[in-house]
Amino acid sequence: MKHIAYPSIEQFRSAIHKVTTKTRQTGVDANGDPVFDHVKVLPGLTYEGTVKLHGTNAAIGHDRETGELWFQSRENVITLEKDNAGFVRSFEKKDVLGWMKTVVSDAKQVVVFGEWCGGSIQPNVALSKLSKRFVVFNVLADGNIWLGRDAVATVKSEVLGIENIYDFYSERITIDFNKPEVSQNVLSDLTIKVEENCPFGKAHGVDGVGEGIVWKCIDAGWESPEFYFKVKGEKHSASKVKTLAAVDVELVATQREFAEKTVTENRCRQGIDKLREAGKKLDRTSVGDFIKWVVADVEKEEADTAKASGLDLKKAGGELTKAARTWFFKNELTF
Repeated sequence: MKHIAYPSIEQFRSAIHKVTTKTRQTGVDANGDPVFDHVKVLPGLTYEGTVKLHGTNAAIGHDRETGELWFQSRENVITLEKDNAGFVRSFEKKDVLGWMKTVVSDAKQVVVFGEWCGGSIQPNVALSKLSKRFVVFNVLADGNIWLGRDAVATVKSEVLGIENIYDFYSERITIDFNKPEVSQNVLSDLTIKVEENCPFGKAHGVDGVGEGIVWKCIDAGWESPEFYFKVKGEKHSASKVKTLAAVDVELVATQREFAEKTVTENRCRQGIDKLREAGKKLDRTSVGDFIKWVVADVEKEEADTAKASGLDLKKAGGELTKAARTWFFKNELTF
């Protein structure tokens, strides 16, 4: 069996860049550099937003040709012996295989992605007041076909205790990518409301903090995860932000300021979660792995900030490493 990673969902400004590139790039020049038609009008696209659940990414896969059934975290295939927060164990005595055979029954391979959340998986959110549960948010068929919204919405099982994100809160908005800043206030206001009281938790009878919203384009030809984006509230943002759902980067003056903006409490806690998912020891023997993940995550999520600020990401690595190491040693007794 092969681990199939769920695509990373980036920020609003990244979605703007990708929609712009798809619309305006006409080819490449003799040097292989992209060529753009900057006169082309950008589209207005309909997005549906669902609650971003604060748990841990999980999935169940089934290969119809080999008969294999497997479970996975974001990083690894997991088993009863090497589980992630009890995900595999929760299905130990249940007919998961029988259910998976009914999901996109004409596909050769299916992977059902969702969030394993509730209980002690993540603290200080509404979901921590609920029992652990698997909530489906996407389905991949045959390695390259992402099911449409309505098809994904049917993937659930009352018998197995598997829920579906579309059975709860959702919002729809149309974003004019010629003027994305017009949508900023709407995206920010909706995020703040979710953070103040998680709609998913409220639907299950508990109140508490929510993480944010994941937005997926539902227009034909734009359903790929590369055009998804997330907006988190300030309590969950991985970087220090002045504006939620920013359409452009917030410039920084120095490498140290860049590290202070990006090596935050939330990003570092995510790094600890990644160590836990990978089965690493949560002590000083894993500090190298921790620093490597934090620096790589900053490079992935904040490359545009560094570029716009005139900073060399590689040269900023020293400040990022220093900040990550300092945080680790300061907080190691809380892991």
